Amino acid sequence: MPKSKKVSSPAQSAERQYRRLRRLYAVMVCTLCIAAVVLCTVAAGRVATGSPAVSLELFSPAQPAQPAPVTTTLTIPSVRGTDIPATMTVPDNISAESETPLVVMCHGFTGNRDGDGHFQPLADTLAKNGIASIRVDFAGNGESTEPFTAYTLESMYDDIESAIGYMKDSYTIGPVGLVGHSMGGRAVSLHLSDDIAAAALWSPANGNGLDGLEFLDDTPEGREQMRADAAETGEYALSGWNVTISSDFIEQMDKSHPADGIRSYSGALLLSFAGGDLGLLSQTTIDDTLQAARDRGTDFVDLYGQFEDATHNYAAQSGDTAETAEISARLEDQTAEFLIGALQPDQAA
Repeated sequence: MPKSKKVSSPAQSAERQYRRLRRLYAVMVCTLCIAAVVLCTVAAGRVATGSPAVSLELFSPAQPAQPAPVTTTLTIPSVRGTDIPATMTVPDNISAESETPLVVMCHGFTGNRDGDGHFQPLADTLAKNGIASIRVDFAGNGESTEPFTAYTLESMYDDIESAIGYMKDSYTIGPVGLVGHSMGGRAVSLHLSDDIAAAALWSPANGNGLDGLEFLDDTPEGREQMRADAAETGEYALSGWNVTISSDFIEQMDKSHPADGIRSYSGALLLSFAGGDLGLLSQTTIDDTLQAARDRGTDFVDLYGQFEDATHNYAAQSGDTAETAEISARLEDQTAEFLIGALQPDQAA
């Protein structure tokens, strides 16, 4: 007669299931412990032998993504009633609810808002760190439809203010910084005030008064003759530059003293000169500008002597493409680091 099958009670089945789960849990714990010991042993061995340690990157928390730069070409109105060609680069997460720092970039004499190729890379780096920027073609330069005779220190001042005003109308703007190269550096020096949190001057054409025109004529007599000739007709043709400047520009240069603006400025300051500047700027201008920065009694970023291999426009004097790229990267990276530290200290490395 066949034996009857033993039927377990519900309580006995539950007990057996509980024991199986406990055994499974114990196996899993043991497996994890063994794996941890193996990883620690391997890591210790690699450190002892100089080999790279085991990467724990998979266990690290995800890092927030950097904002992406968004660049827009546009035309903005000027306080002079004209249109200003401009390029704006902002972080893709810019909003009206939070303050965004701003940098205005100013090109040199007969230049344009490309800034000899330096402004866009700088703008991209700033945007990735939450800083907006805008750069303009000053009157008669780049894509400006105005005559070059409209190019004066006063019109440059107005255009910088127009750019700041446009950005403030469009976004919630926080601290403002300025970058200026050559004559753009002079314009920035004359624009310094408590409203400007940071200023980067690249080889500013900061000769005192009429000496600021030394890049057009390196003798005092020649500059005085230029002024006298311009006063007769209201303008003066620069044959070597293929532009005509106004008498107003020359007179405003004579009355301007950019070193005074630097000396009284209390914000963050970066100052750079290149080895090739001596073809356009005198050593006196360079020395006086550096001394004005020292006279402030406040530390500044001094890049003098770091670009002896560069032209006035911060390209390689040798003409080598790779050297130019390296020089450009140095200038742009150091300027970006300075501006981020001054305008967005939470983002600074």
